[in-house]
Amino acid sequence: MALLKKLMAKQKADAARAEERAARRRAARIARKVARVAEESQSGLDDLPLEVAVAIEQDSAQPAQSAPVQPDDTVQNLVARLEAIRERIWRLQAMFAVTLSHDVAIEADRFLALFQSLAEQLKAKDARALEDLVRGHEALLLSPPVPTKPSIALDTQRLCELRWEVNQAPSQRVRKRPTDDMHDGLGWML
Repeated sequence: MALLKKLMAKQKADAARAEERAARRRAARIARKVARVAEESQSGLDDLPLEVAVAIEQDSAQPAQSAPVQPDDTVQNLVARLEAIRERIWRLQAMFAVTLSHDVAIEADRFLALFQSLAEQLKAKDARALEDLVRGHEALLLSPPVPTKPSIALDTQRLCELRWEVNQAPSQRVRKRPTDDMHDGLGWML
């Protein structure tokens, strides 16, 4: 009898320890999930389409390619860099004309600012080379960057779409039952 009591006490203690381990694992799993959700909500990528979110994550993972200012650049080197930046600006402008993406417009403005800063260096060294480089495209390459309009918040877009859907939904009129005391044939107008 004493052995049976010891066995039952041991089984009860083992079950309590197993339950405690399971509770710790659950707590750790929940903590990891909460941390992951908090991290995702801070990135702002969870409300974007999957392809766009992946592209933004890959773009942010790569270090930004900034052109270091080198005061001792040669004229040929500056001209080559400015030609590459000019081509990139044209491509981004064409892409913006097709997609109307604010990200593309912002990137084009960044490259335009970079182009103009390098153009100042080239102008100080060889103004004629700069004139040859921008000839025919002065309005695009030498004008100040156009400030892009910030995008509308996703919650605001959803609210507007919901209001539109509600306005488009057909309204259901409650039909009145014809009363027995009115038989003039005009009950359908009520």
